[in-house]
Amino acid sequence: MSCNELLLEEERFASSSSQPGDLAVMLTGGGARAAYQAGQLRGIAKHFPNLRIQIVTGVSAGAINAIFLAARSGTLAQKAADLADLWCELQCQHIFSFDLLSMMPFRSALASVYPRRNWSRPRGLVDTSPLGELLQRVLDCRPGKPIEGIIRNIDSGRLRAVALMTLDYTTGQSVRWFQGGNMDVFEGPNRRSERTQLTLEHVLASSSLPFLFPAVRIDNRWHGDGGIRLAAPLSPAVHLGASRIIAMSTGYQRTSDEAQTPVVSGYPPAAQILSQLFNAVFLDVIDEDVARMERMNDMLRKMRPEDRQGMKPIDLLVLRPSVDLGKLAGEYEHRLPRNVKLLTRALGAKAAESPDVLSMLMFEPEYTHRIIDIGESDVDARVDEIRQFLGEPASLQAVM
Repeated sequence: MSCNELLLEEERFASSSSQPGDLAVMLTGGGARAAYQAGQLRGIAKHFPNLRIQIVTGVSAGAINAIFLAARSGTLAQKAADLADLWCELQCQHIFSFDLLSMMPFRSALASVYPRRNWSRPRGLVDTSPLGELLQRVLDCRPGKPIEGIIRNIDSGRLRAVALMTLDYTTGQSVRWFQGGNMDVFEGPNRRSERTQLTLEHVLASSSLPFLFPAVRIDNRWHGDGGIRLAAPLSPAVHLGASRIIAMSTGYQRTSDEAQTPVVSGYPPAAQILSQLFNAVFLDVIDEDVARMERMNDMLRKMRPEDRQGMKPIDLLVLRPSVDLGKLAGEYEHRLPRNVKLLTRALGAKAAESPDVLSMLMFEPEYTHRIIDIGESDVDARVDEIRQFLGEPASLQAVM
């Protein structure tokens, strides 16, 4: 996205279509670290049991949590509890099966040697069929068919809109798929918006980690993780009419001293390089977008209402881990299945103090249970700030 496009995006952040009270939740990626968001949601539901979230957006692993919220019935407390229970029961075998022979470079090499053989079956480093089967059961849906729970919630008024992001590998465009509401669409050469009825394939595509997970076919095109090339992750919620956004990040914000302290000695192993790549794709972009929105809000608040040309500030609250979830994953490395552990060790994950790439694959109950508890505790620690953001009187007591 060019600088001019980003500026135009910022200028549209607070369009006059936003209606007071439209609360959105934006759920970022991070692989297995997305379990932390289940803890955040459980904490919010504990303190604010009657809270209604009108708009839900998600990308990468956050897309799974977003669709769970959008498709399930019941109160926020019920949804949050069910989501936390789901994450606590997950194991690697429920998400993927390891298939070393399907490594993309390996297949590409074979295709060049045996060009007449069909090597077109979509594969990444792992096979995500188990995740597809799990989501079919949890969301009560079938491949290629609309997720009925989303339709019911929108028709009943419990949900206004939901959006997921993918990357169209065939064009290089970031695609914002949305259902419900009216998106204030602003297109650019590297992105487009598509109204649709969301399916299992949209969820799998948005959460398809590059190289690790296979691409997913949607409308005769191949799509992957929506975090790639997503310059403005907050924009779908804004363009769907949100006036307040709670952004749930899985990225730990390091102190200045932590940021300058080396986490590896000697030449960086592949795991450290991959960790930086994944952080840049899935985590850093939300921080940049938050900074842009805050600058725009400051500028608008200094202007007289009649000079804002219909634009309004967007109330924004960012929730993030109080501890480094990547570093924490290192304590549970021995819990990984043997074949996954061999891969991560071959990449040098144990040589890094904060093996972020390891945390993305740490779909193991001990780890997910712990970071869910951390997410809930982090909400507890900021409950007064959250209450102020939601506009609830300070005298209200938290529901314990």
